[in-house]
Amino acid sequence: MKSHILHIAREELCPQEHLCAVSPQGHGLCIGLPKETGEKEKRFVLTPEAVALLVGAGYRVIIESMAGIGINYSDFLYAEAGAEVAGRADVFMADIVLKISPLQPDEAVLLKPGAAVISMFQPQYQKLEVLQLLMQKKAVALAFDKIRNEEDRCPFADCLDEIDGHAAIVVAAGLLTNLYGGKGILLGGIPGVAPAEVVVIGAGLGGRAALRMARGLGAAVKLFDENISRLRTALDECGQPLFTSNLHPHVLTNALRSADVVIGTSCDMSCQLSEQMVQQMKKGALLIDLCIDKGGCFETSLCPDKPKDAVFEKYGVLHYCLSSVGSAVARTASMALSNLFVPILLDIGSCRSVGNMMKQDVGFRDAAYVFNTKVVNRDMAQRFNLPYCDMSLFTGMF
Repeated sequence: MKSHILHIAREELCPQEHLCAVSPQGHGLCIGLPKETGEKEKRFVLTPEAVALLVGAGYRVIIESMAGIGINYSDFLYAEAGAEVAGRADVFMADIVLKISPLQPDEAVLLKPGAAVISMFQPQYQKLEVLQLLMQKKAVALAFDKIRNEEDRCPFADCLDEIDGHAAIVVAAGLLTNLYGGKGILLGGIPGVAPAEVVVIGAGLGGRAALRMARGLGAAVKLFDENISRLRTALDECGQPLFTSNLHPHVLTNALRSADVVIGTSCDMSCQLSEQMVQQMKKGALLIDLCIDKGGCFETSLCPDKPKDAVFEKYGVLHYCLSSVGSAVARTASMALSNLFVPILLDIGSCRSVGNMMKQDVGFRDAAYVFNTKVVNRDMAQRFNLPYCDMSLFTGMF
């Protein structure tokens, strides 16, 4: 009798596998999520929660094994959400390939003909060989950070700017400590000890995010911008006294001489710090360039004898010039990106294809840089000396 009870208990209490249900009335579109190959890129496009929403809406999602490891999500969690964990080649046979950084040549070779690739623009990482392969395969390539919404804003770019602004202060707080070779400064100071001085150049979304984070930690912040309206917006958001100034050379130079941290968030040439200004900064100060993808905020950012994407010292000033500052907080960044991707992908599903979505949404269509067999982004065409084709010429095809 006793053994019979044990037998029943084992049978009834043993957990059983239960696969996530897939909507039988799906549109048949397949999304591929490859692993990011860049050593410094930890962000990922979709979290398991986002995958579960897409699978529930009828999408088939294929993820490369270990792709979510940079944001500490295992293959098991993605499989539980309904994704298929597969090899690299299978992922690139999807209808839509979604990733952070642009395709590399070995990835473009695997791409299914006629597929759509959605990634960041990042012109410094684009390769001629990849563009040629995309055109040969009649693929569509879109930059998600160029997608515009109904308010004519770029939600992905705005989101990334805010994340970079917040992350820059987190990075700065660490680099100022002895643990990372800094001068041993506490960003906010303590009673009787002055806080660190932070100069933020550019009062856009990224600059205002850095401002809020730095002030929240107790730092003394000075904000510079040529646009008085943006400075006024920053003051309104702060709700308390704040040092603001336009880019007057004398005022800026004095601020730089005493600064412990300088955050550059605008790459406008009128905002770019000259090499001479950097030379006048005190030893052990820190420069963080959030515009390295767009040419840099400081003349010294693109140091001739250093890699373009690097952390290095020049004139006794530490330069943090990484294009993926948001990778320092990769999980938060990935969650934010997932929140933006899901509605767009659901809209694509409603339209039944990326091509139909481009037909209906101008802001989505204008984010394309390769369409059919043509380069449809002027900057990309000029960069690689390729023929440029105006996207408006294809409107008749829609």
